[in-house]
Amino acid sequence: MIWIPNENNDPAFNLAAEEYILSQLRPADDVLFFFIDRPSIIVGRHQNTAEEINAEFVRENEIQVVRRLSGGGAVYHDFGNLCFSFIFPDASKPAPDFETFTAPIVQAFNRLGVPAMLSGRNDLLADGAKFSGNAYYHNQSGSVCHGTLLFDSDLGVLTRALQPRPEKMSLKGIQSVRSRVLNLRDRWLQEIPDVKALRQKIVDYMAETQPSFTEMQVTTNDLNRIEALADARYRRDSWNYGESPKYNRRVQQRFPFGTVDARLWIDQGSIVEMRLFGDFFSAADPVKIERALAGVKFESTALAATLQAVEFETVFPSLTADLFSEFLLQGKLEDAATEK
Repeated sequence: MIWIPNENNDPAFNLAAEEYILSQLRPADDVLFFFIDRPSIIVGRHQNTAEEINAEFVRENEIQVVRRLSGGGAVYHDFGNLCFSFIFPDASKPAPDFETFTAPIVQAFNRLGVPAMLSGRNDLLADGAKFSGNAYYHNQSGSVCHGTLLFDSDLGVLTRALQPRPEKMSLKGIQSVRSRVLNLRDRWLQEIPDVKALRQKIVDYMAETQPSFTEMQVTTNDLNRIEALADARYRRDSWNYGESPKYNRRVQQRFPFGTVDARLWIDQGSIVEMRLFGDFFSAADPVKIERALAGVKFESTALAATLQAVEFETVFPSLTADLFSEFLLQGKLEDAATEK
């Protein structure tokens, strides 16, 4: 395993660095990469940014908003939050499952006396409270699997910057969010002075337990190319915010791989446009489903046939075209078009 040190606090740069390491640097071994971001919200690849953030609070407090390439939900980063990435530069291997890629982190915290464990789809818990959310993406170069580690984050800002999702919260408001998350330093690790010292503890554990653990520095040329990638993608409003589409039908459902929120514009019995939002994880870009269904009659036979023709299961392997068609057809047509 290769460790690439990094002291940059710009979330746009750090997400670009992950992508660059995987797709352009192409190291000879798996990579461990850490970053500590300034206050920011990192939005999941398929989410509607406007609905995930408290826009007024984010603007007033100069909190940066950046969209990542991986699925999952929005997370808050600050100087008390340590982010870790495992980068696997082998396209022939599928992305590891969450239990596999988080195992070294869980083991490192167990060694430090934290009763960490993977729970649910992609969270790490200690004493029943969440301190880490994890996500991944896979492309033609391999996989990036990354997560957050709440050490000494400002949970008050976290709860005000993010919009609580009703389907995830049993109660609305700050108390509900606060009950679900935990700073590790509040109950454990008081002897660790700051998040950089925590990072070093994990690096030391990896050096002890991972075969051929070596350090690699990126070059000035690499840094310049990472900055160029950050400018081209992660610093653009068109990427970070996107557009909220016009729709007259909206259906949502929670699947094992996450919530899918489908918004469709239907005219004269056919789909004019469809967009898929949510905190879901997908094996391929769902845009191919959106494009394939444009112009298709909004009825079960036509929907299922079109989805099967574009190999629907390559996007959502655990779901069939027939079941997804049923999902789209459920619910009631909204009375008026909605545009946000």
